[in-house]
Formats: sequence, C-alpha cells, structure tokens
Amino acid sequence: MPELILVVLSQADSAPNLLHAAAQLAALMEGGHLNVLAIRESMAAGPLAAEALMREADIVVAALRAEDDRMAALKAAYDNWTDSAGDAASIARWTETEGNIGSIVGEMGSRADLIVCARPGDNIRQARQEFSAALFGTDRPVMMIPPGPAGTIGRRVGIAWRDEKRAIRAVIPALRWLAHADEVHVLIGIRGGDEPPALPRVLVEHKIRAELHVLGIGGEPFGQKLLDKAHELSIDLLVKGAYAHNPLRELFLGGVTRHMLMHADLPILMRH
Repeated sequence: MPELILVVLSQADSAPNLLHAAAQLAALMEGGHLNVLAIRESMAAGPLAAEALMREADIVVAALRAEDDRMAALKAAYDNWTDSAGDAASIARWTETEGNIGSIVGEMGSRADLIVCARPGDNIRQARQEFSAALFGTDRPVMMIPPGPAGTIGRRVGIAWRDEKRAIRAVIPALRWLAHADEVHVLIGIRGGDEPPALPRVLVEHKIRAELHVLGIGGEPFGQKLLDKAHELSIDLLVKGAYAHNPLRELFLGGVTRHMLMHADLPILMRH
C-alpha cells in the first residue's frame, strides 16, 4: 500500500524545496503519495467599542488581504512545481483549508506516514506553529527541510545516536531508506573516560551496514559538532530523536535539538 507524505507549506519561497524533497522521499518509499497542505488562518474582529472596532477591522482586512496573497503565492509555487516535476506531479494533490494551524496539522498529520515541514525560522510564525504541531501533536516522523536549494536525499545518511527510546523511534521509519543508502554513518557523542560505544543494536539486527564515528562532548555546542561532522562526511540526511527536558516541550527542547532548529542546513528526520 502506498505511503502518505503530508507536505506542509507556509511560505512560497520554501515551497519548491519541500516539494522536491518530498518527491525524493516518495521515490525512496517506492510508492509514496504527497498530500500538499496550505492552511489559511482564520481571523475575526473582537467585540470592542465602535471606534476601536473600526481600527481593528482595518487591521483584520489588511491581514486577510495578506493571507489571500500568501495562499495565492503558495498555489502558484505548487503549480510551477507540478509543471516541471514530470512524473512526480502525478503523486501529489493540493489541499487548501482554513482554521487553527495546530489542530489541522495535528489531525491530518496523524493520518500520514511522514510529515515534511520547513525549518522553523525565527520570524515566520506559521512555520514555527506548523513544525511544533507536526513534531509534538502527531506521533509521526517529521522531515525538516532547511532553506536553500534541495539536493539529493538519502544516499549518504547520518544517524545522531543516543541510546534512548526517541532515537530508536526516529531510526525505525528510516530503515526503509537506510537499506538502500550508499553509506550510513552513526554519530555518537561521548565524554572523556566513557567506554567506546558499539553500533546500535537496531541497525545490527536489521543488517544495516554502518560506520561508527565518536565525537567528544565538550567545548563547542555538540549540535554544531554534529553538523560539522555531517558536512565532513557529505551526509545528505540526518536522523535524530527530538529531545525535550521539560513538559513545556515547545519552549524547552534539548540543546542539540534547539541548535538544529536554528542552524541545520541539511534535511533532518526527527521524531519525538
């Protein structure tokens, strides 16, 4: 049965990268379909006094026009992609809806096998809300795509490993790609004096051949060490768990995850 990839679009400039990446993932799945989602935010004026209501109404009208422009730009980006995507366009369908971002992504994402989102930028509220809803509200793996042109995905795969449940939960859905990758690299951080680690049992048991790389913890942020090593190895996809240290998980993500959300410049598959 073909697997379903939910592609959540928020900004027209990032849409081609997300669609290109999702189409590659569908090919790696050998039969994936794309549900391309654009969400129009609901807006309404509040019950204020007449003069204040008029001012607020002007703000709402301007916001509605901006939403019209954003949605039109997203649809144009999608249409441009389908015109140039060849056979990949036949596996995609456009879905446009209106309402609460968290609720819609949570509901539709929970019915998908994989979710593709843009890396959340500091100044793009919709992208932050969509990514948070996908990661924390669906129990599905989420592929985060960075800004910039999308290259090949899945030929040289890195796994940022921690011997914890979240890392295993992220690796399991990636096994279908790891078996076809040219190279698999496992990146493990250790502190001085720790025992040298072995390859993760989940890879050994699934007969995934991988090369182990040990990175020292300390000095510069470990998230940057992971990215630097990934570039050194020409990794085109990094798999990692998303770690949170507090019930307010959207605000208190683990340091490595937080670094990736801010600085990652390669696709990252995460799962909480």
